[in-house]
Amino acid sequence: MRLLIAILLVASSLCLPTPSYAADKTVIAVIVANDNPIKSIGVGELKLIYWRKKTYWSHGQRIHPINLPPDNPLRLHFSNSILGSLPNTQSDYWNGLYFHGVSPPHVLYSDEAAIRYVQETAGSIAYVDACKLDSRVKPVLWILPNGDTSADPATLKCN
Repeated sequence: MRLLIAILLVASSLCLPTPSYAADKTVIAVIVANDNPIKSIGVGELKLIYWRKKTYWSHGQRIHPINLPPDNPLRLHFSNSILGSLPNTQSDYWNGLYFHGVSPPHVLYSDEAAIRYVQETAGSIAYVDACKLDSRVKPVLWILPNGDTSADPATLKCN
């Protein structure tokens, strides 16, 4: 009986739809303020920042990471590509840190809000649809649709 239940559980999980990340051609730009002295960032450092294990830039300024909402396709793609897990599986991690005074990154609800926050808040970092970039912020990493990353500007096909 247990074997039958296990087989049914496995079979039913194979039929579940996989989460949809960013649209097929969406490139994500990780952004900082123009006056932030960093020119690029590695995936390892970005991961530490978003897990709140690194809280200060090398030049001594406090880091303020920004997330998009958990169901946002860019957030799903960012979390999967950079953090190695999806937002809905990260709650146990954040609940464990809550009693140590560590909160998850703040959530803003649009690319425009994230760009404005980064522009106006010293030490902040966020990620946005690369097609929404403008001169108010500086991209320091590109996350490609397949999950690869690049320090070099990505080729964009924006509408």
